[in-house]
Amino acid sequence: YSDDEEATWLRKGKRAYYGYKVHTATDARDGFVLHGHVTPANHSDTGEFKRLVSGARLPRGAKVYADKGYCSGANRDILAYRGLEDETMDKKPRGGWLTEFEKARNSAISSVRYIVERVFGTLKRGYAFFRAHYVGLAKVEGEFHLAALAYNLKKAARLAAL
Repeated sequence: YSDDEEATWLRKGKRAYYGYKVHTATDARDGFVLHGHVTPANHSDTGEFKRLVSGARLPRGAKVYADKGYCSGANRDILAYRGLEDETMDKKPRGGWLTEFEKARNSAISSVRYIVERVFGTLKRGYAFFRAHYVGLAKVEGEFHLAALAYNLKKAARLAAL
């Protein structure tokens, strides 16, 4: 039971999670949060990709590194239509296996994606964003935007000091 009617349950493996999911577009060079939004936990990553890419306002030819949760033909078509380079990790087909080429490609992509994952780690550890502190999607999204703004300001100050 919860007072939050907009939060939902999600099952990943054998664990159940309740709440919201954050989708972010992060700069792969410096790690700035470019765009992001919050959805109930049961929303699929693949369905949020178009909103994420359009909100990030990436220039044509930019590389888009995405984890395998965003792997779908429709999302690859979105990238092609916008003139963006597809660096989405490949997902193992149901009942099948990844080829050696796909495994090597995923490994190369993950060597760049650690910058994005570092953002999540910092938001969770440094900004206590491992748990929503408010009730309602709009308030949780506002909390995310404030945390992302603080993160970007702190990162900019550190880069300016170099």
